[in-house]
Amino acid sequence: MTSTEAINADKSGNMAGQCFVVVKYGDNEEAVLNPCCSTQIFVDSIKRKCHCDSSSMLDLIDLDGQIKNLSVSSEEYASDYVTARETYVAIRVERQGESGPNKYIPLLNNLEQLHPELMVKLNNLSRPGTKNRRDRLKKTQNRTSRTNSNKPESKPRPSSSERTSKSRQGK
Repeated sequence: MTSTEAINADKSGNMAGQCFVVVKYGDNEEAVLNPCCSTQIFVDSIKRKCHCDSSSMLDLIDLDGQIKNLSVSSEEYASDYVTARETYVAIRVERQGESGPNKYIPLLNNLEQLHPELMVKLNNLSRPGTKNRRDRLKKTQNRTSRTNSNKPESKPRPSSSERTSKSRQGK
């Protein structure tokens, strides 16, 4: 069923036409899918449309950059995770170890040209905190190199108790 057929079915009062989503993948291909089923069945149908093997972990991301987390529960309805009549991009999820962040790979070719802002968000989701860690490391290295190069070697600073006892002795 094309999106036009689904819209026309909706205008005729057919309830089945009211609940569909558009999933983009491949060379700007679109699949119109009914999310009124379990997330497992829904994801399996996306895998078939996108020609992915059954062991691949797939998810959807909306055009605002929100990942839908369809793999959270296979028993819940997919319609609980997606909004009817919205457009989504199919993504492959690769786990980076047990505690590492997930890597998200769009299944829509040329995403950076079709939706550049979405590609930026997807890249940021794949590397959470990378920029901040890199910036903190640079700042720490700069501070260390400045303090080491500007100061002549000196004795360690006395503790507060040593300073207090010295000040009392001087009185």
